[in-house]
Order: sequence, then C-alpha cells, then structure tokens
Amino acid sequence: MSEYKVLITETWKRAVTVDAESREEAEATVRCQYKNGEYALVSADGVSFSAQYPEQQVELSYGKLRELFRKAERGGIHVSGYITFRADSFSTAYSERSRTYAVSSDNKAFQPNMGGYSIYARCLDGTDPCVRLEQYMAAEYGGERGWSVERCYMLREDYDRVMTLPERGRERGR
Repeated sequence: MSEYKVLITETWKRAVTVDAESREEAEATVRCQYKNGEYALVSADGVSFSAQYPEQQVELSYGKLRELFRKAERGGIHVSGYITFRADSFSTAYSERSRTYAVSSDNKAFQPNMGGYSIYARCLDGTDPCVRLEQYMAAEYGGERGWSVERCYMLREDYDRVMTLPERGRERGR
C-alpha cells in the first residue's frame, strides 16, 4: 500500500472595493486586511482534489527549503512545502500526518526586508490549524530541546516553479 498526499485547492473569490492612490496600494491594503482576518471567504464553489504520487515530491533539507522559499519570495511567487518533525521531539506519540506541517513561503521569515520573523503553518491532520513553528523548531528559535526536522519536501510543481526563477546575486563593484 502506498501513501498519497491529496491536495485540496480552493479557488474562492470575493471582490473588495477600497480607496487607494494606485493599484499596488489597493492590493497592499486588501492583502493586509485579509491577513488580519477582516475578510473570510465562505463559498464552497471551486474546490478540487488532486492526489499526489510520492514521486511528485522533492526531498530537501530544511536549509534548502528555506533557501528556495526565500528565492520564491524574491521572485514574486508563493510556494508551499512540508516539514515532518521527528517522533522523539514529542512526549506523546503522534502519527506522521500529525507531525507534518504545511508551510507557505508567504511568511515573514522568508520575505526580504520584513520587520518581524514568523513561520505560520498547519498540520496535515487538521488538529493544529495555525501554529508559529519558529518558536518550536530546533533549527529556528526552539533551541536544543526544540522539534527536530525528520524530513522536508516540496511538491514537484512548486519546486519546478522556483527553479525556473533567475538567480539574483549581489552586483559587485557598485
């Protein structure tokens, strides 16, 4: 028997009217309002399901996942990845789904020039829908007693999107 990851894609939409000086300002305003919970999309229309075969996953170290997330954000795209923590990081026995968290590159820890540092995620079994992982992760601010990473992966589609972005290095001599 094989293990499959099933993607649930929601394509809900809502038009919001705001006063702004430019399109960019309007989008930034609504993005901020949305992140602050001022809008909740509730329509069930447009939901699709897609099983992902194990070969559609790209295994990465946490350092590489973080590097690719930062590259994606610099390139103006958001991608997702998954972090599974070691069973011995917890005093209670949890299934792999309970120890695996879906993470987006759209977190302050991966975005350039952000005033804060946070990594919000949700576990795959739904019991922990919104947790600030950086506080618990040994690789971040959790310290030596923090949760240790067992494995990280991205779905091939997101990995390929990041890999097609141009490399942006620092220019020398300026």
